[in-house]
Amino acid sequence: MESDYGLPRELSHLQKNRLLYQPELPSCLQGTTVRVEFGDATTVADSSGGHTISQSFPHTYGQRLAHFIRATSKVPGAQIISTHPAIRVGLVFCGRQSPGGHNVVWGLHEALKIHNPKSTLLGFLGGSEGLFAQKTLEITDDVLATYKNQGGYDLLGRTKDQIRTTEQVNSAMAACKALKLDALIIVGGVTSNTDAAQLAETFAEAKCSTKVVGVPVTLNGDLKNQFVEANVGFDTICKVNSQLISNVCTDALSAEKYYYFIRLMGRKASHVALECTLQSHPNMVILGEEVAASKLTIFDITKQICDAVQARAEQEKYHGVILLPEGLIESIPEIYALLQEIHILLRQGVSVDNISMQLSPWASALFEFLPPFIRKQLVLHPESDDSAQLSQIETEKLLAELVEAEMNKRQKEGSYKGKKFNAICHFFGYQARGSLPSKFDCDYAYVVGHICYHILAANLNGYMATVTNMKNPCNKWRCGAAPITAMLSIKNDGCGSRAMTIGKPLLHPATVDLRGKVYGVLRENARKLLLDDVYRNPGPLQFDGPGADSRVVSLYVEDLDYMGRIKEFNEYLEKVRGIVKPGCSQDVLKAALSAMLSVTNVLSIMSSSPSNASGA
Repeated sequence: MESDYGLPRELSHLQKNRLLYQPELPSCLQGTTVRVEFGDATTVADSSGGHTISQSFPHTYGQRLAHFIRATSKVPGAQIISTHPAIRVGLVFCGRQSPGGHNVVWGLHEALKIHNPKSTLLGFLGGSEGLFAQKTLEITDDVLATYKNQGGYDLLGRTKDQIRTTEQVNSAMAACKALKLDALIIVGGVTSNTDAAQLAETFAEAKCSTKVVGVPVTLNGDLKNQFVEANVGFDTICKVNSQLISNVCTDALSAEKYYYFIRLMGRKASHVALECTLQSHPNMVILGEEVAASKLTIFDITKQICDAVQARAEQEKYHGVILLPEGLIESIPEIYALLQEIHILLRQGVSVDNISMQLSPWASALFEFLPPFIRKQLVLHPESDDSAQLSQIETEKLLAELVEAEMNKRQKEGSYKGKKFNAICHFFGYQARGSLPSKFDCDYAYVVGHICYHILAANLNGYMATVTNMKNPCNKWRCGAAPITAMLSIKNDGCGSRAMTIGKPLLHPATVDLRGKVYGVLRENARKLLLDDVYRNPGPLQFDGPGADSRVVSLYVEDLDYMGRIKEFNEYLEKVRGIVKPGCSQDVLKAALSAMLSVTNVLSIMSSSPSNASGA
């Protein structure tokens, strides 16, 4: 109920202890003066969509990068902002709850009050629906008292959120005007930040004075690009799930008679499943990206698992743990095509009972082949983005049944001589979403809350708060802001499980890079994981002592810090300008021209290649 929002919580001893934790601020965010260094105007990674995006976002496309710098930094041309008038800011939680969201509110509230105690932060109650209805709660120290470093979104709540239609955008604008907001902070993932980009553009075109800022908070970890290294909540989700998986691994090794099929969060991307595999070392993981790239059918996947079971049986091992993301079902080509037909029929008003008779012959045959429980789940009405209700589709149970049938068949034929196959299924979909956030997520969320204020002080619109160099301690993090339009891209194909609105600029989910370093680590160790039972238990979340400052494995493996490299590149350009200037020798000038010609030729080829469009 709305009356419950913001009420003091009943806290355990651990929760009370977590209230006392004070996240660290990087030096560039400390003090009452905002120092911002502006970089070059931005473009998009995929140049083929640049023109369309610039036409769609004429007011917010091509804005410059912003780097927030330390007081001791001597940067010519840096903007120093020391006057901070009182402002009114609104904040809305969009999308699924993710551990750390409350610390975004805390960080922003603290930054507002540090720079001007008369500033006001309003939280919208019940997500975007609360925004449209102008239902707010003023954030105060008393309101925040039992929510600092705590999980969930229950301070403000959320709904099935989107700010996309003309009516919704107009309602959002009306709310901002009625409440006299100087800024609106949108906390969410790829969909919510796409909406933030459109909202910022629409506000600018309508000359609405409200600035829009996005914050990357999503448990799926799929809001990643050259500017965004990590998402608030992903660290916690993976650590909590990894402990649960590790407990199951230990149980499997103890009983030695069950195969556990565990479905994890991950709709369009399999980052959670991959990271949990690297942390807990189960025997097998099936990534949606692998299935889509290899066009594996449900029968191919079944055979793959059965072959693994048989290989382990040859070592007298009749147990195992297999992970899969919830979005796997949409990555299987024939199932995805079946879902598309079902969704079309549902939109046409065909009743669930008559779906099978209205399907094409091949789709009807596949539909009837599937177990009854899966058939019921596939005909559920799709989500607002036309994807299936993935959390309700028990893919793990489907695979377990198919594998059991195949192993029984092999046993009857004599090709498998081991013990009977037994499976137990789990869905770890909601167990971690409301967890106490990890130390990393507490710090990260609190820091981006402060960055949001710095963005507003710099009078920026349509930006996302960014932090890079995150594999290092917090005091070495680089804080900045990037235009959301620089993160947009256009998908011109509508095939496969990654189908999106054709030709429309969107912030697309970043999928697992099958050529990347993190996936490479998995492939290097896949055989060992499958056969050797090298289960690893990271234990529960640690808030102090060994393990408290650990990061997700993928953050260490990936070679990121894009913003840092941009700054380093500009420093090299300045050095070149300092050497090659009027009065330098002919030899120096010729050498510089030759080098520049070679570099520009190589970069022109690379930038026009689709394979480099998303390179971080």
